Amino acid sequence: MSAAEHLIEADLIFARDAELEELRRRIHDRASFLLHGESGAGKSFLVQHVIEEYPRVLYCPDSLTGQSVFRALANSLVSVGDPVVKRVWGRSAMEAIKTRSVLAVRGLVLDALRERRYFVVLDHLARTSASLASDIRDIMFRGNTPVAAIARSRHMEDLGFLSSFFTLRSEQMRIAPFNTVVATQFADLVADHVGFRAANRDEVLLRIAERSGGLPGNIAILVKMALLPKYRSMNRVKFTPMYIDFRLAWHAANAY
Repeated sequence: MSAAEHLIEADLIFARDAELEELRRRIHDRASFLLHGESGAGKSFLVQHVIEEYPRVLYCPDSLTGQSVFRALANSLVSVGDPVVKRVWGRSAMEAIKTRSVLAVRGLVLDALRERRYFVVLDHLARTSASLASDIRDIMFRGNTPVAAIARSRHMEDLGFLSSFFTLRSEQMRIAPFNTVVATQFADLVADHVGFRAANRDEVLLRIAERSGGLPGNIAILVKMALLPKYRSMNRVKFTPMYIDFRLAWHAANAY
């Protein structure tokens, strides 16, 4: 990853102080909750930034199946030096996570969760199946561990069978898009970081802010696209073909 991409990732936290404090409070209070927001709102970036402050938060980046969840949690337990994993698998833990059955990994993870106070973050949930919802219920209740579930919305079509887990308003947290003013400020900041220059720079950044839906992830992608030679002519950015390509790529990436 380039230095510019690192800067873009850091700046996705732009104007999110209130959201960061809310995430810290919820993790500190050890209460399960749903974090939702449109693709590109910056949910994962915010969470990953906050959990660096909490050594006993276990993070699963792709929560698609029970198998992927339990193997990811087992890897997180190894990384924090969990005593149950050390006692059972010792130095061969990483190999065991890859080769042991899902039931064996699942059982060990639940044992570890019951013995120590962890907090689990399950990212990129999408149309969660009844089977995966049952596994997550076991983490929450048999494992006695709070869970932060991250999805695009709180509705059944996105959260799936987990929608019944977070029915109270107090159990839900939304990451909202930027308004046009903040989105324009963010676009300008990202443009400075990546060295974006064009004769129609201000016009392009305003259109990016408006057409991105105020979503910082989309803004960052569009600003980076504006650097590509195929969208430039006579030191001007051709916004329309760039935006069409962005929408096609967005729909392909967010289809399920």
